Amino acid sequence: MNLKFRVSPMSAPTGPDAGIRDLLARWTDAPAMFADASPEDVSSPRARFAVQMADAGGPPPRPPEVRDAGGVPVRLHRPASATSDALVVFLHGGGWVLGGGDVYDAAAAGLADDVGAVVAAVDYPLAPEHPFPAPLEGAQAAIRALLADPPAGTDPARCALVGDSAGANLAAVAALALRDEGRPPAAMLLVYPPPDFEGRYPSVTENAEGYWLTASDVKACSKLYLAGHDPRGDVRLSPLRAPSLAGLPPTIVATAGFDPLRDAGHAFADALAAAGVDARRREHPALVHGFYGFRAAVPAADTAVRALHAELAGLLGR
Repeated sequence: MNLKFRVSPMSAPTGPDAGIRDLLARWTDAPAMFADASPEDVSSPRARFAVQMADAGGPPPRPPEVRDAGGVPVRLHRPASATSDALVVFLHGGGWVLGGGDVYDAAAAGLADDVGAVVAAVDYPLAPEHPFPAPLEGAQAAIRALLADPPAGTDPARCALVGDSAGANLAAVAALALRDEGRPPAAMLLVYPPPDFEGRYPSVTENAEGYWLTASDVKACSKLYLAGHDPRGDVRLSPLRAPSLAGLPPTIVATAGFDPLRDAGHAFADALAAAGVDARRREHPALVHGFYGFRAAVPAADTAVRALHAELAGLLGR
């Protein structure tokens, strides 16, 4: 396929939500995320990302149970009140480089409580120590192991894949593989996904600076993840360019107005719909990339995430 996606920017508010502005103002003096990174050492960006996620997301309500699935650590979050036997597999963001360990515990626990189901958060290997395709292969190994040996009280036939940012990319690619194996997930929630390593999108330039994730961050993460691999023609990197998206489950695609990845997310939602998938495009014009983890600090982000989780619970038939 030789697809060229150039998406016109959506009309947006004059600036981000007030809560977003206040949060970003707290981080004004922090160095750029990858200011002191190298292909050999990303310890400073990882520490900086973890601090900011803790600041914006707050502490998790309870610790997860850590187990192995397919040779990959998985953090099991059980809801405060179980209302569903669905199995929700969560793949965290962080550009395939950041966000491992306990960084996303608050977000995953919030997902479990909102949906009323067990969430298995996959702690897949990260670049640059483990570049492409290791993060994807780790995520897929864990998902397959969870389906074969599901956590107690869950029904693997009612499995949802949820991911934000890089995790949404991994979730979409994993869903295509499961579809080809004849066992697609029951639903997906993809929050500001990067589905295309080849396209050129206006929002990357329009939102290049000032909204937490920068165009430079996108480039740095992609370079560390690829480690010299040519992404052209590789649907394991660009699910938008798969020969067919037909047969994927009902999918919620959430985007943020002030996000370099906004237009790529729109393109993916539109491509899913064109393939006959039940694609629900959910735009949040006044929010920024990362809002999925900003619930404790930004009321508008909490409202948006609650609505996304309620819609996912509806797709799973809670």
